[in-house]
Amino acid sequence: MHWPKSYCVFCCFPVSMGALPAHLERMRSHPDIAGEVLRLEYTAMSLNPKAKLYGKRTLLELFDPSQPRDRACLEAFERELDMPWALYHVRRLFLLSASGERRPVMRSTERVDLGRARQLGQRLISVSERHGIEVEHDPVYGRARSWVLRRRETWPMAEELFTTAPARVINKQDKNFEPAWDALTSGSTAQLPLT
Repeated sequence: MHWPKSYCVFCCFPVSMGALPAHLERMRSHPDIAGEVLRLEYTAMSLNPKAKLYGKRTLLELFDPSQPRDRACLEAFERELDMPWALYHVRRLFLLSASGERRPVMRSTERVDLGRARQLGQRLISVSERHGIEVEHDPVYGRARSWVLRRRETWPMAEELFTTAPARVINKQDKNFEPAWDALTSGSTAQLPLT
């Protein structure tokens, strides 16, 4: 008797040991679940471009829209994106301990506004351009991202951005984030009039 492997979206080992082709086949067999996973990665990468699920490539890059089964997964992803979106203010601190060791990254994520993807994206693009701040825009799926402060190569450093994404991310800030932010950045913070 053959028991097909289930498709658990929460498993952290779906592509270990060269199992990516089989994993993608399971996704193609469950396009609605694949759409959720695509939205999850897209949302995570909106807030942190380094948050790819599968290493160096995004899940979106692994699907070929010219293939019917892949297209079904991408259509499910597009349905997932048809929801309220949010504009987020994201800050990260990459700090060193007193002994010079890297500490865990401190984070602050704040929802600034709620709306439709296109509306929020256009607002962020417009305000950022007026202030001379670099903007990235994904015209296919809608994300807009504006970098107020990019991370450097060496620690300690700070990173700050505004981004749009599906409204699935809650406000969260690590304990003592604000004093640490002020200490590293001398109190400077984004001055985009988005609120």
